[in-house]
Amino acid sequence: MASINQTIIVRTDLFGTEDVGLLSAQVAHIHFEIMRSFFNENIIESENVVSTNLTNDFPDVELVKEWMKEPYLLVKQVPNQESLRYFIDEAIEQNIVINKWYDTVYVRLSKTQQRAFPNVLVGASFGPDDADKIRTILGDLPLL
Repeated sequence: MASINQTIIVRTDLFGTEDVGLLSAQVAHIHFEIMRSFFNENIIESENVVSTNLTNDFPDVELVKEWMKEPYLLVKQVPNQESLRYFIDEAIEQNIVINKWYDTVYVRLSKTQQRAFPNVLVGASFGPDDADKIRTILGDLPLL
């Protein structure tokens, strides 16, 4: 089987150098969302028994199961929303498993003021999928 990985890309324009914790939390959310979706769509609790209900709604269940044996992860960066959308569109065109992550982002207007912007595209998860397919789209984006 091909080498399977998950690559997360996140926008760096939303976070300052003092926001390392917030940026780390966003990466964790993006990474975990694929698994949350998988479990919500494929595991049904029935009384005291957890049974699997593997559906066709989730992309390639066998691929995810293979990836879970050695869950390889890369985290890369893009400078802005336009770059992120470009890579998302390319991945969709190539049928790569993708999961976009939206969240509320706080922008500092001054030292004492912040403004909340809800439903902002923060990053995306590419995969778990074939590492070569992902690399073809994301190329040599810098690691975060």
